[in-house]
Amino acid sequence: MAEATKKILVVDDDRVILTFAERLLSSRGHEVKTAGDGFEALNILAAYTPDIIFFDLIMPKIDGDKLIQIVRSMPRLEKCFLVIVSAAVAETDFNFGETGADYYVAKGPFSAMAENFLAAVRAADAPHPVEPRKPVLGLEHVYSRQLTRELLSRNRHLETILESMSEGILEVYSGKVVYANAAAVQMLGLPVRKMLTASPVDLFPGEVRGRIEALARLPAERPSETEPDRPLEVHGRELLVKRLPVKGDEATAIWMITDVTERRRLEIQIQHIQKMEALGTIAAGVAHNFRNTLTEILVNSQLIQLNHKDQPELQEIAARIHSSVKRGARLVDGLLHFSRKEIRREFQAVDLVPVIREALAVAEGSFGSQIRIEAQVPETLWVLGDATGLSQVLMNLFTNARDAMPGGGVLRVEAREEGGAVLLVISDTGCGMDAETLEKCFDPFFTTKPVGQGTGLGLSTAYGIIKSHDGRIQVESRPGGGTVFRIHLPCVAAAGTGQGAKPGALARGRGETVLFVDDEGEILRAMEGLLRMLNYRPLCTSSPEEAIRLYRLRKPDLVLLDVNMPGMGGIECGRRMLEIDPEARIVLFTGCDLDPQQAGDAFGRGIARGTLTKPADLKELSEVLAAVLYRQKPAGEAASALPAQPPRGEGEAAPGLSPEGARARFVSKREVS
Repeated sequence: MAEATKKILVVDDDRVILTFAERLLSSRGHEVKTAGDGFEALNILAAYTPDIIFFDLIMPKIDGDKLIQIVRSMPRLEKCFLVIVSAAVAETDFNFGETGADYYVAKGPFSAMAENFLAAVRAADAPHPVEPRKPVLGLEHVYSRQLTRELLSRNRHLETILESMSEGILEVYSGKVVYANAAAVQMLGLPVRKMLTASPVDLFPGEVRGRIEALARLPAERPSETEPDRPLEVHGRELLVKRLPVKGDEATAIWMITDVTERRRLEIQIQHIQKMEALGTIAAGVAHNFRNTLTEILVNSQLIQLNHKDQPELQEIAARIHSSVKRGARLVDGLLHFSRKEIRREFQAVDLVPVIREALAVAEGSFGSQIRIEAQVPETLWVLGDATGLSQVLMNLFTNARDAMPGGGVLRVEAREEGGAVLLVISDTGCGMDAETLEKCFDPFFTTKPVGQGTGLGLSTAYGIIKSHDGRIQVESRPGGGTVFRIHLPCVAAAGTGQGAKPGALARGRGETVLFVDDEGEILRAMEGLLRMLNYRPLCTSSPEEAIRLYRLRKPDLVLLDVNMPGMGGIECGRRMLEIDPEARIVLFTGCDLDPQQAGDAFGRGIARGTLTKPADLKELSEVLAAVLYRQKPAGEAASALPAQPPRGEGEAAPGLSPEGARARFVSKREVS
């Protein structure tokens, strides 16, 4: 019985094998086409549907096993009979059963190969076996060669390396992909069968396609790449693509794809950290100059209050000035809170409920009737913190809520203890925030309000204050769906005493000499008047060198010393005074925060007995000076650890201050009260 005529495609990079197969099969009446590699075979298969395909296993561009995978994925070739013809069967442990081929023939003597080729054609007409496949035909005529074995082993090693690389690798021949490693498949989100023989341009979707087309048009003899600072966004990844020429093969290029998503994320984080550090540095400089200016204004306004007590109009003006100074000081504190470079106070047990109710009372009085306020808080909620800072957080969040509801709405405040922490939830029914705004809402100076209607420090300040309390703040929002802030703070047991002693009379001196050193002339003149009002004998100078000379001559009872001055700084000036007199009482009067080295010198080496942060009002000044001189603590302050001793030649405390029970302490004040 004559064999039925078959359409046959033979794929092999050996022209001798192609000629042999074409003559053999044509002589039996079959229609035969040949291809020198897998790439050429796919071009033929685009318009040709054979009944049988003979594949060489190892070929350039596209190997036989990959070519079989592609053919098997083509519906019109579903019934095509696939035969592997290979000379490597005796030199490799390749698992033929995993290729998906129907028949296997070993290359050997032409007489044996002719018989095996014809057997494969006959097998194509037989029902496909269900039992395990037969052994490779002609294997008995093939002998292993050590050199071939070593080359195949080396090829497998190289392929293993390529498949394990984190970079995506595409081999492109004549503008078509002939190899794609596992990383490239994963990055581009396509199965390998769809990538092979495709143009690299077709692998990149959407807007990035144009940039890949531009890359492909560049001269092939030189390496080229996409812009490093503009990664391609593909399936949620950020990719960089580089095209590399292959030496001696102008038709082939290697395309390397690098996933920089994680690197870009880390770069953004580092940039954010650097931005915050830069902001902290700028804030410290601004704080110094701004606090000096505020100190001049505050001290002079207090002199007006003290010298013109019988003039109500002047008293009112001075009070307004004092209030403005407070607001300016809070602005500086807000910057420093966010950068977390502020001088940290000793936190105390604070009942959060009165803080919430006070802030709500202010909001109710200023928001208008269009905004309804709902509150659900318990009787008490104790946290370790700073009541002033926490109040500022609440007012900033309430103000944001009000601005988000220009047409009215509801502001809800809930507070409760949850899982060993205090949970504070502040929500509104306002306009909400989109994803871009939500991502930047805690950035300093970021605001969506018109110029002149917002500083952009409200949420950044709140963020910094909560972080300084070892808490966390989270925000949820969507356009038109309102905003919810959740604040978690560590809770503590209820305090045994009330919070914050009520301010009493000024703590006055007994005529002690106070040496005041500051490079700002206006501050010098104004502070001289305040020190006299407090019954001290002021000795003022703007020069650290002159201050050292005066200390040696006059031995003052206390030194009030600015930290940042041109030339010799306050820390060095204090150190030299201690060399003259180890018992020197020095209080630092600073308009900026101490860096770690300054803090170590000032407190670790015992240079300073206390600090005052500019701008300090008369009450603060009187309390800190008396505390250092008489070992007393200001109202509401806790004692700490640096020694202070009675004034020279004085064994009594100042009027109104009892030394009983006092212990060594360090005095620190920062808020304007």
